[in-house]
Parts: sequence; structure tokens; C-alpha cells
Amino acid sequence: MELAVTWRQQYLDALSSGLERLLSTSSFSDTTIIAGAYTFKCHKAILSAISPYFEAMFSSGMKESVTGVVKIEGIDYNVFKDIVSWIYCGFDIVKDSNAEEVLKGAAVLQIECLQRRCEEYLVKSLSANNCIGRWRLAHWHSCMHLRDKAWSYVMEHFMELSKTEEFVALEAEEIISMLRDDNLHAPDEEFVCDNAIKWVAYDPETRTKHLPEIFQCLRLGLARPQYLMDIVRKHDMLKECAEVLRAVDRAKNFQLLPSRRHDFSSELTSPRKSSRLEDVLVVLSGGETPKPPYLRSKDVFAYSFSTRMWYHLAPLPHDPGIEFASCVHDNDIFITGGGLLQTCFFRYRAKKNKWNQCRPKLKKGRRRHAMASCGNKIYAIGGFNSELEEGARVQNSIEEYELDSGEWSEVAQLIQPASSVSATALGDRIFIYGGEKSDRTDSCVVQCYDSTLRTVTVVASLPVNCKLSRAVMCDSDTYLILFDGKVIKHSPDEGNTKIVGQIKNFDRVHFGLVHRRGILYVLGGQKVGPGPSRALCDAMIKFDTRNSVAMTIPDRVPTPRLLDSCAKITIDKKFLQKEGLVEMPSSPCS
Repeated sequence: MELAVTWRQQYLDALSSGLERLLSTSSFSDTTIIAGAYTFKCHKAILSAISPYFEAMFSSGMKESVTGVVKIEGIDYNVFKDIVSWIYCGFDIVKDSNAEEVLKGAAVLQIECLQRRCEEYLVKSLSANNCIGRWRLAHWHSCMHLRDKAWSYVMEHFMELSKTEEFVALEAEEIISMLRDDNLHAPDEEFVCDNAIKWVAYDPETRTKHLPEIFQCLRLGLARPQYLMDIVRKHDMLKECAEVLRAVDRAKNFQLLPSRRHDFSSELTSPRKSSRLEDVLVVLSGGETPKPPYLRSKDVFAYSFSTRMWYHLAPLPHDPGIEFASCVHDNDIFITGGGLLQTCFFRYRAKKNKWNQCRPKLKKGRRRHAMASCGNKIYAIGGFNSELEEGARVQNSIEEYELDSGEWSEVAQLIQPASSVSATALGDRIFIYGGEKSDRTDSCVVQCYDSTLRTVTVVASLPVNCKLSRAVMCDSDTYLILFDGKVIKHSPDEGNTKIVGQIKNFDRVHFGLVHRRGILYVLGGQKVGPGPSRALCDAMIKFDTRNSVAMTIPDRVPTPRLLDSCAKITIDKKFLQKEGLVEMPSSPCS
């Protein structure tokens, strides 16, 4: 191999030397290239071999192919001279003084390898003072490598760039693209907002009209409440823009609704990738064997949506047993019930990565129940109590835990007692979906608990009877996943309930479900169906609520498992250290 490389290099050197001689002597030249006031005696075959631009010209029957005279427009003589030297001699002509102009010429002449050489050269010297210009250059000439690298530099060095003249000179569509990008590096969203306002204030007469679109890109809900209170007061131009005022009000409402923060699908409610905070999917314990005696663990795993890796979080203080329930309020996870500890109450404090076993226990023991967060309260709904006598085991009670007072109380009863239920919350209402009735038949009833009136009503029917479903709220719609893969959408404000999708070959129970940015993540579970197999699964499936498309992704749950519950929260990255990293399984079960 080494000998072959040596001979090939000798061949290339000899060829290059011969081509250089043809150029310098004009021997056998058959075309004249005019660049500015200068002419070059060249060869159609050589130019066509390296440049699709010339190849098309000389083979198309255009007048240049007949006359042998080509006039090059838009490329300086010195630049074209360098390009000709590169074509014939293979000289490395790219340097600081000509790299950008040679790139333009190479792009026009469609000389891909020279274009790539220029792109690599320009990437190495990116700075805050030139990254915008080079990004524009690459964008105009479809130089994808330089374009992507320059844009990444812009994103990573936004703080430094914001101090330059190039920043305030940005075009509107350019700064909007920056503000919209999830990869933008900034200490916090307030810094991003301040600099967006600075850009507008630099030329308010022509830029104020862009405020609505700019404020649609800012993640104001992640700013401090005091900042939101002050931002409009400090800038008169914001007071006159109704769209800005609405954006600020939405951010304030987001701050005031800790029970709903994870229901919204907009990316504006998620931290940027550079933030110290990160959205994670949390898997809470679960069974690691398909049938009794169940092997269970207290492990808690966190899946980073950004890195697509799994990490360990603080383990549960005790295993609650099978079929416990959970919900999220703000960024804390609450757990109640379970097969071993039917009245237990745990709280995970995300700011400390710490679990607490809370003193007040449920009034009534339960498992196979649902939980929901509404206002400043936590609810445990329905369920099954195996310690009661036959006929009284399916529960109808709704218990309420007030976060301020720290006490549980029974506040209402379901019209139809149900276990193996799912529930979501919207405003002051909690919706309870289907479940198993006392006679062990499945229900299609949708019950609604009004937390203000403390009343329960039947508000809808599901298209099919179901139990063991999982449900999440996405904006103002509930999505339910059934054991057979049916996806049902319930729109409470519109009164609609319908099947909107199907996950093929699903057929599983005790799986997990969370929602992020309009995507439902379905994971784990236990296979059901004909035959003896009841294997545990580690598959992860995405269902896009915007187009109702489901797909299995390569990522997997750390180990195949039956999932009692999972949640999505936002956590400090310091708790996602590499030493807590969980290895991905090598042989997934789908």
C-alpha cells in the first residue's frame, strides 16, 4: 500500500508538472478566458475536467464553445489567476487575503474541492467579528460546511457577538433566526431578551415593527417574575405593542401555573441547550420480572432529551410496590399508594435531587389509581385496595392534598368507582378516563372533577372501553394511549373525543408516557396478547401529535421493565453527572 501511494504521488507530480508547462507556454490551448482586462490561454478539456461550469459551457453548443472565447463576470483577475494556478499546478493558493474571494469564484465555477478547501480554511479563523459575514457568504453560495460551522460559532459565542457592531447591524430575519435557535448560548433568557431589545432600540424607527415576531421567539416564561414585572415599564416602545404585552402576560401566567408548566407543547417553555437546566424523562422504579414474585428496584433513571442518555437520580426511599401513581407539580414529583405501601406519600424535590417520605399519608389505601396536580393541590383518584373485602375494593374517593397546609382530606366521590384509571388536569378540572369498574368490566366513561365546586360529573364517552391506559395533557388536549396502541384525543373545551392514531404492534400494559414539545414518548411495558409470552420491553416510541405519526426510536430504557409511572421535569444539569450514566442495552426488545 505504501509503495502504491508513492507511485501515485509520483504520477500526480508528473501530471501537475506537465499541466504547469502547458499553461506557461500556452501549448495546445484552445480557449481564451477573459477576466477583467486580462486574458488566459487555457484548455477546454482541463477546465472541463475540474469544473462542471466549464463542462456545461463547452458541451452545450453555446457561442463560447464555438468561438473559444469566454468572458468571466464577477471574478477578479487576481482571484481567477489564483484559481487557474490551482487547476493547472495544484498550488495551495488559499490564504487570509483571498480565501473569501476564492470561495466565491470556486462556487461560481462549481469547483467543489477548491470550495471545500476555502471553507475549511475560513472555518479555522472564525471570530466574533467575522462569523456573521462568513455565515452570509456561505449561505449565499450554498457552502453548507462553512454555513453550518459559522452558525454554530454564532450560537456558541452569542454573548461575545452581542457586544460587536455586527450584532446591531444584523438584518431582522437574522436576529430572529438566532433567537429562535435552541442552541443559542446565553447565561439566561433575560440576557437574550435584553439584547433583542437593544437590537430594536438601535434603530427603533425601522425595527419596532419586528417586535411581535421577536417576542414570539423569546422564552420569557423562564425569566424571573421580577424581570417580567419590570421589562415593559423600562421600555416605552414595548408598551405600545399589543403582541409584546400578550407575550409578557403569557409568561406571567406560566409562572403562576406550576401545576401546568409541563403541559405546554411550545419550545418556548423549555430551556435552551446551553442552560444549566434540562428537560428530562424520569422513570420511577418498576418491575424487572414479568410475573410474580416480582423483582423490583428503587432506582430512578433520568433520560436527557438533549444528550439522549440515561442517568441515575436519587433512589426512592422505599419501594411502594406495584401500581403506585405519580404526578408533577412545578418540578417536584409526588408519589402515592402502591401494592406494598398503599397509603404512602413521597415527594421528589428536583432542586436538591432528594426524596422525602412525607408525614401525612393517604386517608385510604390504594393502588391502580390516578394522580393529578391542580392549582396548589395534589389529588389521588379512585384505585383499588386489596386489603378490603370483595365488592368494596374498587375505590370511588378523591383525596386532596393542599401543599400549603400539608394535609390530606377526602373531597368528593366518583360517580362510577374505577381502578386502573388515568387522569389529566386542565384549569380547575380533572378528567378521569375509563378504568375497571367494580364488576371487573371496563368503562368508557370520562368523569370530571371540578376542584372549585368539588363536584363530579360525566362529561364524555371514549370511543372504546378501556383500562390500564396512560394519559397526558398537551396544551388543552388530553392524549390517551391504550394497551392495543390506539391513541385517543380528548378536547374538553370543544367536547370532542376521537381516535387520532395507532401505534402498530404495540399490545402492552404498564408502559410509561410523557409529553414534550408536542411529542408523546411511550416507553417500556409488558407485552400482552395471544401466546405465553409476556415479555418486558425496553423500547421507546415517539408519537407526534401534530401529524399523528408513530415511530420507534433507537434509544432504549436502561433495562426492560414494567413501568408503574414516569414523569417529565426540568432539572439542574449538575445532577446528571457522567458517573451516574446508565449504559444503553445492546439487545433491545421491541
